[in-house]
Amino acid sequence: MDVEVAVRLLVAAFCVVAPSVLFVGLVRGLDKLRDDRLVEQVLERMDDDDATAPTYRRAPFTSAVSDGGRAAETVACGVCGAPNPAYASYCGTCLSALDGDSEASK
Repeated sequence: MDVEVAVRLLVAAFCVVAPSVLFVGLVRGLDKLRDDRLVEQVLERMDDDDATAPTYRRAPFTSAVSDGGRAAETVACGVCGAPNPAYASYCGTCLSALDGDSEASK
C-alpha cells in the first residue's frame, strides 16, 4: 500500500508542478527568440523599407455601381453633404435625418 500512495503522490506532484515549469520555460525561450540578432536585423530592414517607400493616397470616394448600368441612387445629407443610399433614413456620417423621410411620410 505504501508504494501505491507514494506513486500517486509523485504523479500528483508532477501534474501540479509540470505546467508551471513548462510555462516558465516557454516564456524564457520566447524572450531569447525576441532578443535574437536575426530578429533585430529583420526589424531594422522593415524600418528602412518604411522610410524609403512611397506613400500611397487613399482612393477618393466613389459611388456604388448599380446593376442596371445607371448611376447609383444617392441622397446628399442636408447638414454635412455626405452621400447616402436612397433607402437610408439617417446620414451615415453625422446621423441627422435625411430629406427623403419627408417624402415617405406623405
